[in-house]
Amino acid sequence: MTPAPHVPVLREETLGLLNAGPGRRVIDGTFGFGGHAAGLLETGADVLGIDLDAVAQKACREMAGRHPRLICHHGSFRDLDGALRAAGWDGADGLLLDLGVSSWQLDDPAKGFSYRADGPLDLRFDQTRGETAAELLARLDEVAIADLVWRWGEERGSRHIARELVRRRLEAPLLTTTQVREAVQASLPRGVKAEPVLSRVFQALRIAVNDELGALAEVLASLERVLRPGGRLVVISYHSLEDRLVKRFIDRERRDCVCPPETPVCVCRHKAWLRPLTRKAVIASAEEQYDNARSRSARLRAAEII
Repeated sequence: MTPAPHVPVLREETLGLLNAGPGRRVIDGTFGFGGHAAGLLETGADVLGIDLDAVAQKACREMAGRHPRLICHHGSFRDLDGALRAAGWDGADGLLLDLGVSSWQLDDPAKGFSYRADGPLDLRFDQTRGETAAELLARLDEVAIADLVWRWGEERGSRHIARELVRRRLEAPLLTTTQVREAVQASLPRGVKAEPVLSRVFQALRIAVNDELGALAEVLASLERVLRPGGRLVVISYHSLEDRLVKRFIDRERRDCVCPPETPVCVCRHKAWLRPLTRKAVIASAEEQYDNARSRSARLRAAEII
């Protein structure tokens, strides 16, 4: 599929907070079609582009043919150590994570990310490995499906949705996005709008299939050994689960003590190693939100290794 032109979210804010420039090594952990990476290269920085998606990796290799300071790595950002070794880097000065799903992925029915188009119920970023959403729904029982939809989609009607999905899979395997869309719609009470619910259900399936929050937690835990002193982290999130995880991580690692408040004397021996660069989440300007609908839900947080 030929992707539409990629418009990076919060581009100028990202480049400024990463403090990118000549001699700086920056990891773009979610390369996509290289919108942010192109800006980083313009500053003179060396860039390591990581992505699980084969189409994104092809775009990275094509860009690398024009930019010798770009190195491409096919894999998950959760394995930064492996990506650095493959690139021959001993560390990095910046890490960018632009989370979520790109518009070009949503527009490709073969990936199954969108409920708006009929396609295989896949939802994997890397379609060469791992369990598909269809296989996941075939394996889980009703309680587990309800828990998944509630936990990763924050959908209140999760039990009704799970019951309908299980009822329908007894009649025929759930193999397409249309089958899941119709099951969700059938489970809704009269008057409830389907689109927000469908969006949350497909978000939950995507997060579960790709272990997105697990990957994010792992990469955050690896920062202290991957980024050099003065190295910068920038994370752009698109839903509250991601943003909450990043916010709590930065808040914990900025403190010298993380003991419970009722502990009279510090016993944790924790030492602060992060300095927040954003007092609260940065959002896109009204102009950017008008020009790029994807930016409306974006929340950016940044921190620096001390």
